[in-house]
Amino acid sequence: MRAGAMNTTMPMKVDKSPLFEVLFEIRFEPTTPAAGDLLPGLLYSQMKADYPDVIPLPMANIPRQIRDQNPDLLYQASHRLRGTHHSISVGDRVVSLSSTDYPGWNRFKEMVESVIRGVESTGLFKNVERFSFRYINVIEAPETDRQLPLLNVRIELTGSAPIERGFLLRVERDEGKFTTVIQITPNSKATIPIIGKTVSGLLIDVDTLSVGLGNEFSTNRSFLLEEAHSVVKRTFFSLLSPSTIEKMGPKW
Repeated sequence: MRAGAMNTTMPMKVDKSPLFEVLFEIRFEPTTPAAGDLLPGLLYSQMKADYPDVIPLPMANIPRQIRDQNPDLLYQASHRLRGTHHSISVGDRVVSLSSTDYPGWNRFKEMVESVIRGVESTGLFKNVERFSFRYINVIEAPETDRQLPLLNVRIELTGSAPIERGFLLRVERDEGKFTTVIQITPNSKATIPIIGKTVSGLLIDVDTLSVGLGNEFSTNRSFLLEEAHSVVKRTFFSLLSPSTIEKMGPKW
């Protein structure tokens, strides 16, 4: 894989956004092993106006002894607080906010900070282990068209472009205190819940995370959220060819 010259500028916004879902996740050390049993109810009491539905997830049926002994289950959500287009997933050591109707960065940041304050106020939160922003995009394209040329990269396998059927690219890159995981899959399908429409095209999944912050997240939270958002947004647009960005109706 060879990347083209990285875009040094990115639009403030685009008229035709390919954004399908946005997620913020925080993983933390709890003050008590029973935090995952208490947190859903305590959060619901604070946020039920915006998230009126409480949904138990399969993890809620797994006994705590088993969850505590299996590292793969430590950060799995057991309950979901659901609103119209946004939801909060809660587990023993994890809380995440998901939006399928992205309200823009300023509003989404307010929602993130509201969730964090809610978790902190329960007294079940000791310190942050990591936090992340994940932006899942689907650029619509016909299945009959080659979709990898939408990217600002050239991918070759034994000297020629790969067949896109079954193609999956996953790479990681570091930038300062952040690691970004990029996954690219052509001919993906996703359903937009707001209108019930299924779209097909090039999936670009960008997940930017920061680990081992210690007390820095508490003392410098707003700056870190802004910085992580800048990294994930800059990474996404750097992956796109200029013509792909132009078709989205960019506002500079």
